[in-house]
Amino acid sequence: MDTTRLTAFLNETDTAPAELARRAGVSRNTEWSLRRDPSRAKLGTLRELALACGLDITLDTTAASDPYAAAAARVLVGDLSPDDVDDERQLAEWTDRLRRWVPDAPPLQLAETAASVSAPQNRAEAILLIGRHDADRLASAALSSEEAWALSGAAALDALDVEPIAATVPTVLWTAKPDVVTGMLLATHRRTTVASAANVIVAPLHQSVLEGSTSVEGIPLVSPVQAVIDSLGIGGEAGAAAHNIAERW
Repeated sequence: MDTTRLTAFLNETDTAPAELARRAGVSRNTEWSLRRDPSRAKLGTLRELALACGLDITLDTTAASDPYAAAAARVLVGDLSPDDVDDERQLAEWTDRLRRWVPDAPPLQLAETAASVSAPQNRAEAILLIGRHDADRLASAALSSEEAWALSGAAALDALDVEPIAATVPTVLWTAKPDVVTGMLLATHRRTTVASAANVIVAPLHQSVLEGSTSVEGIPLVSPVQAVIDSLGIGGEAGAAAHNIAERW
């Protein structure tokens, strides 16, 4: 639920905070807290406050894609240190969540579970493309952005040299500037809205993705565990290849 507009209204309105609290039927302290962080409020309380502002709240669902889910799975399998994750609270929440969902799970099951809620193609601001997905072509665009980046999916799985990776498995380009990198690629690529048709996924980079990355012939690749989680999230042939690799863990 996006409460950005409500938060902005609360901080910009000329209506006295005490009056808003009275109209919403909440205490002044509650109104003060929600003005700063509405994320933990009960839905009913938020709606009363929104209505007092002349707004209303609508709910929607979308495919989950949370980088902290993948980070938590990597921490649980020993591929990532908790100290290398930027938000301790979100990491702890996802660690607890994965332990509830799959208690005492082996690494592969943990990876599959995390992948279902962290798939790169479902990430907000992810861009799906059809075109060359070899590392050299994607690297040239990523380098031009002059921002942090790394490859996952086909490029990272292939570097593991465990088994041949099908040519149809997409490459994920994690980048701090998805729009800029996509602009560099549009001369040779075209957009698609069909995830299964894309062979390039340009996704917004989260800091944890770079942890444990390696450079192969000058190309930064995510850690093998991150590559497996990303590919399981993509599904199809990418998921099958990642599953076969992870079974050997």
